[in-house]
Amino acid sequence: MSLKTKQPGEYIRTLARKRQRSAMMRYFLAAGVLIVTIWLFSIFATSSPGILLLLAGISGSYYLYHSGKHFQKRAGDAQRGAEAETKVADLLKILEGKRWQIEYNLKIQKWGDADVVLHSPKGNWYVVDVKSHGGTKISENGSLRRRYGKNIYDFKEGDLIHKVKGQAKQVKRLKGATWVTAMLCFTRGGVDISDNEINGTYVVSSGKLVDTLLRLDK
Repeated sequence: MSLKTKQPGEYIRTLARKRQRSAMMRYFLAAGVLIVTIWLFSIFATSSPGILLLLAGISGSYYLYHSGKHFQKRAGDAQRGAEAETKVADLLKILEGKRWQIEYNLKIQKWGDADVVLHSPKGNWYVVDVKSHGGTKISENGSLRRRYGKNIYDFKEGDLIHKVKGQAKQVKRLKGATWVTAMLCFTRGGVDISDNEINGTYVVSSGKLVDTLLRLDK
């Protein structure tokens, strides 16, 4: 029996729509401010206030446009995240056939939603945070980083290991579990980490998620 009460990616897909609406609103406002500024400047063009009005209007319009671009990018990020969660849900269907219970987008304190919470027939609990970042994920001095060619970068979102461990603690409390294994699953790029583990957290590519879960559950 499945515990699913929400669809995979439901929360982040809603977030993507909100961000897209915010972007469109800012684009419309930017266009409106620019049109009004040009109209007023045509009236007061020869005066000093007219010049100031033009500069202020152009600056305001540019700020709104730039803000819209920011929200549009964030909407795209959220949409990719939703697609990643859906992809992982498709991969996990095989476990549902093996009587695993799977719950998506579980609301928890502080850490937002837990993307995937799994309860195996053997009574073990897992929480999976799904990510769509590119690059090859590596471990460096006990920290998760990503590599593009010879260049190595931190994750802009901060310490992903710390985040998913926090989710695991909250899921443990909510479910009354003895222990919850924390996992990060990446749908893009590769993972080059010994034993796919950093400080007790497992880091896997989506193609190895099911095999890793089954291995850990033995």
